Amino acid sequence: MIARRHMGEHGTTSDQLGAIAVACRKHGALNPKAQLRKPLTLEQYRESRLIAAPLRRDDCCLVSDGAAAVVVMSAQRARQRHLKQAVPILGFGQGQTSWEVAQRADLTTTAAEQSAHTAFKMAGLTPKDIDVAQLYDCFTIAPLMTLEAYGFCPRGKGGQFVQGGRIEIGGELPINTSGGLLSETGMPGLQMVLEGVRQMRGQAVNQVKGARTCAISNQGGIMHTHSTLILGQA
Repeated sequence: MIARRHMGEHGTTSDQLGAIAVACRKHGALNPKAQLRKPLTLEQYRESRLIAAPLRRDDCCLVSDGAAAVVVMSAQRARQRHLKQAVPILGFGQGQTSWEVAQRADLTTTAAEQSAHTAFKMAGLTPKDIDVAQLYDCFTIAPLMTLEAYGFCPRGKGGQFVQGGRIEIGGELPINTSGGLLSETGMPGLQMVLEGVRQMRGQAVNQVKGARTCAISNQGGIMHTHSTLILGQA
């Protein structure tokens, strides 16, 4: 319903959703630890079967089992322990729209805007300062709307923003550089954080050259709740 409404209000096309799937699958294909290591062309995307129109099979994330963990401590303690690869948290935020879809005032906006505003303000940064992003991609419409909510492009222009390789490695804003939920694993949450940490440490398989800041998003429910994390370098 959300994808269909976005298409109706803003003219977003299936090919624009496909550009996200193509980018994530391209990155996943280069990741030896990804669950799905098969690149995807836009033509192949168009041929994939519909799951729930307008979303096709390749718009939908993987189903995966696994686990992840991070160690969080104060900057002072990290210095005392002489941790050379500590990755600082520059900002974070959270927001929730409603408990039920029927209570939402607008299907094409979420609490991502509130969450991102809090995180960017805490970090003292703007979207223009972000070098790489790991955006929750349960379905392709989610990162598209997150790009709009975070201010990387105007509202309703997410479809245009993701085209032309802009979100691929080498593009203006590479996203989901390990493949995201669409290709690395369908294991949300810390998966995006781990890739953000790898990027900030310079250890990512698909390392973004010169990346010093990373924005990370997460969602819950049917885009009901949203969280944002901004990482940097020590």
